[in-house]
Amino acid sequence: MKYHIKPALKKQRFGMGVKLLAPFIVLFILACGGTKKSGSEEATKDFQKLSELVNNREFEIENEWLTPLGGPAINLIGNPNYIRFEGDSVDVFLPYYGVRHSGGGYGTNGGIKYKGPAKNLNISKDPAKNSILLNFEGNDGNENLEFFITLFQGGSATTSVSSSQRESISYRGDVKALPEEN
Repeated sequence: MKYHIKPALKKQRFGMGVKLLAPFIVLFILACGGTKKSGSEEATKDFQKLSELVNNREFEIENEWLTPLGGPAINLIGNPNYIRFEGDSVDVFLPYYGVRHSGGGYGTNGGIKYKGPAKNLNISKDPAKNSILLNFEGNDGNENLEFFITLFQGGSATTSVSSSQRESISYRGDVKALPEEN
């Protein structure tokens, strides 16, 4: 014997299932929405703190990784490196692994060094992505340097350096406030 379910009964069973699941679906959506909101508020606070650091220009970036153009990432933990902003000045000491384009040798630097004004400093904030972009130039006497820095709300930073005499190189690290002087 075959049993046939009438189309009207199929609709009724489907409708009952939806009615039973609807409250659970609504609760799930509300629960997820509440979590997202608090995470969004936290991200906004982190972004505000980061914006304050940049506005005061009293911060430091210490990198954990460098990536030469066309090469593998190199771990920098334990190797001194920094980009320090103090007012309108910047102090940069970054290790360099890569190819030099013109003569003059590496000299005694052993890396990218620059201390002086952050020339043509451009700061643009992107609240939608919770990031801040900094771009500035420097000249150490022998080569022209251009720095592209992206700071993220969680405290991470990426830096790319273009040089008139070397291949481009990029760094990944963290941003933090400068320690207060005693």
